[in-house]
Amino acid sequence: MDGVIEKSAHFLQVYDNDLIYSWTPHEFRLKIKGAQHRQIDEYEKEARAAMFGRVANNQKKVRETQLFNAEKARKRLDRGSKNWSKSRDVISLEDHRKASKAMREYFKTANKKGG
Repeated sequence: MDGVIEKSAHFLQVYDNDLIYSWTPHEFRLKIKGAQHRQIDEYEKEARAAMFGRVANNQKKVRETQLFNAEKARKRLDRGSKNWSKSRDVISLEDHRKASKAMREYFKTANKKGG
């Protein structure tokens, strides 16, 4: 029962034990899920704010889903997945390094005259 009280305080900001104990387990799970949906919405807002900031700094071709894919997170949460918050489509730094190296090699050979 400690976990229920702890989660109620953490996710729902509810501290009244009598109120918490009046909920059925199903109601409690629905309330927690609603709080997690609210957190997804907040991540989505933060992703949009970061995207607008990046656009303001003249970076082109950035998508909101590169920062946080809210639709994927909602689908994962609705399917019962515990790792819905990891719904970020992040480009790997290693992939970026490999692509940069390949482009440097290409331009070394492409800029040579002759034929």
